[in-house]
Amino acid sequence: MFKTKKKIDIVDPSQKEMSTPTVEAAQVKEERAVKETLIAKGTVLTGEISNEADVLIEGSVIGDIHSSRSIRIGREGKVQGTLTAEKITINGYLQGRCQATSVKILSQGRLDGDIQASELSIERGGIFNGNSQYSADKKTKEVEKTPKENVTTLPKLASAPECSIGKK
Repeated sequence: MFKTKKKIDIVDPSQKEMSTPTVEAAQVKEERAVKETLIAKGTVLTGEISNEADVLIEGSVIGDIHSSRSIRIGREGKVQGTLTAEKITINGYLQGRCQATSVKILSQGRLDGDIQASELSIERGGIFNGNSQYSADKKTKEVEKTPKENVTTLPKLASAPECSIGKK
């Protein structure tokens, strides 16, 4: 009833050679791959974690976690201990301390403990019960070390006479 036409692709051999990935491209792609350590839902881990990659916690951890990148506590995640990372995001429960450049408590997140960070944000619904302390990040410390020779002092403004509009 219906006639179908077969489609035949004609491939130019020179294009085929160009489209095959080389060993170097594969290595670059592997280096770019984001690596993440997952503590899955239902897992209970007791001890210390030290990692160079991102850490995602959906299970329970009793102990300290250190990452040179980021730590995320998912909605089902529970941590009792100290977190240290560049960036910490909490959407589950943390009882303890966290030390990072940036800390975010999302709408389902709760932190009972202390925060030491240069950036802190809490979404509506997020709960923070504890103490927070500002810690200057590397960029701020570099600005503070600027020699006073490079600082220009601005002249003081002359004080304006008191405004008498509307006074009797």
